[in-house]
Amino acid sequence: TLGDNLRHSAYADKVSPDLSINDATLYVAILDEAWAEQVQAHLLHKIDGAMFYDGEVPVVAVPVAIPGSAAELDRARSVVTEIGIGYDQEGLGYAAASQMGVIPQMRSWSEEPTDQSLRFVTDELKQMPNVTQILFNDKTIPSGIDPHKLRTFAELLRVDGETLAPVGTIEFSEQAGLNQLGLLLDKDVIRLHTIANNEMSKLTEPEMLDRWMLAARERNMRSLLVRFMDVYTPAVALDENLAYLDDLASGLEDSGFTLQGTYEKPASINVNGIVMFVIGLGVAAGVLLMLLQMGLPRLAVAGFIITTVCWGGLFALSPILARKLMALAGVMVFPIISCLIFIQPKRQNIGKSIVTLLKMCALSFIGAILMVGLLADVLFMLKLDQFSGVKIAHIIPIIVVPLVLYIWREKDPVQAVKDLFNQAVTYKWAFLAGILVVAAVIYVARTGNTTAELSGAESAMRNFLNDVMGVRPRSKEFLIGYPLTLVMFYFGATRGKWFLSIPAVIGQVSLVNTYAHIHTALIMSLRRSLNGLVLGIVLGVVAIIVIELLLKLYKKYIVNIR
Repeated sequence: TLGDNLRHSAYADKVSPDLSINDATLYVAILDEAWAEQVQAHLLHKIDGAMFYDGEVPVVAVPVAIPGSAAELDRARSVVTEIGIGYDQEGLGYAAASQMGVIPQMRSWSEEPTDQSLRFVTDELKQMPNVTQILFNDKTIPSGIDPHKLRTFAELLRVDGETLAPVGTIEFSEQAGLNQLGLLLDKDVIRLHTIANNEMSKLTEPEMLDRWMLAARERNMRSLLVRFMDVYTPAVALDENLAYLDDLASGLEDSGFTLQGTYEKPASINVNGIVMFVIGLGVAAGVLLMLLQMGLPRLAVAGFIITTVCWGGLFALSPILARKLMALAGVMVFPIISCLIFIQPKRQNIGKSIVTLLKMCALSFIGAILMVGLLADVLFMLKLDQFSGVKIAHIIPIIVVPLVLYIWREKDPVQAVKDLFNQAVTYKWAFLAGILVVAAVIYVARTGNTTAELSGAESAMRNFLNDVMGVRPRSKEFLIGYPLTLVMFYFGATRGKWFLSIPAVIGQVSLVNTYAHIHTALIMSLRRSLNGLVLGIVLGVVAIIVIELLLKLYKKYIVNIR
């Protein structure tokens, strides 16, 4: 409260006589005696210049600039109201006595916290019983992102050289400084998933259970923060929530998970530096093969040498950056190679089209294998760092493949481009170009490491595929890439059907990029790829049959009428 409010409060005569009330100060009157010591300790440690005045009603005085407006007053008050004042010690005691784990969630309090304030809050954590995990509440963790403060905070979170408890990273909630803190704590990190309050009312219980299962099985979530339903009527909803928890526990156990109060971080993966360098040479060899397919033998040899030298030099200077860049090159190069080799103008029957698709996928899959080898580290499994350039990896092959197939390989590429630009633009082509632009925008927007908003129909389709196939295949593969690739092979990838090369590339790039999600178990990614391939082939065969039928009807009825 402000000074004037304090003067006219019902407890004004109960504050310390040493307190000189003025209007350039905010005052925190502590009316609950049980919390007095805890509140004043937190405020004094977290706010520079704060002063404590003991009395029948204890008060903490917080110096602020004189507010010039209601908005400034609100901002000044937020300095105090948004600071954490510790934890309910009585509740923690009940939890410990019931053999329950404690997961404190720390609030931040300053952009430049003092070492003393960091020590104060970590000492408080160390005094808590049964701490199993540590979470953070705000967009920036208490230490901020300053390297010195991060190192200090990390050391303070240790007891006898061991981390007090794993720190939790909340999925889809970026918190500045947290990944760096996780590295300083030797990757003692646990990934947590939760359903936000504003989403709870939109989901049915089966939908929420499906979401928990997907998070645990497919995204390596090892901590689930489960909010209860109908929290405003807890007595009425008690039985419903208990049944909800039982269903979730049963589903997790049926999937092979064990529910326990402690968490063991994944074992480190030690890949020999020489082995890692050899894996990178596989990508360099891919660059050589890609340039050979472009008809550039001299440049291919030079490309291999340059890529190898750059890879070796950067790997020596910055191994993680080098591995990420080489992984990015691998997921682009091998889909390009497979498309340049197998997309041919010659028509094939359905059987040969399927075999060619399988060969194309096998060649592209080499890029996935190399990427997994390059990113085989707990660092990526816990998403303390992640594969970069997902959108670039999807876009560049889509540009390169049609360009090479239908322009670069022409006898006179320059003339081919001139002919293309000299063609009159009809309404048909303008309409098609507009559709392609819109499709490209949607394609890029839906590509990446984050989850996009889904329509009700798409969400229902995903849930159905999960229920039927166990692991949902990627839509880009079974709905777009593989069916239209089979159609292209069946009818021949001639210049007039160049646009079919785009979905073919999309399918191959999507296949390889499935494995960029290193935090997902490999067996799940393999099942996803296999399911997508099987379903895509089925839909592709159906598409070919339908197109052939429509062509026959067209020739029989439409052409005859004309």
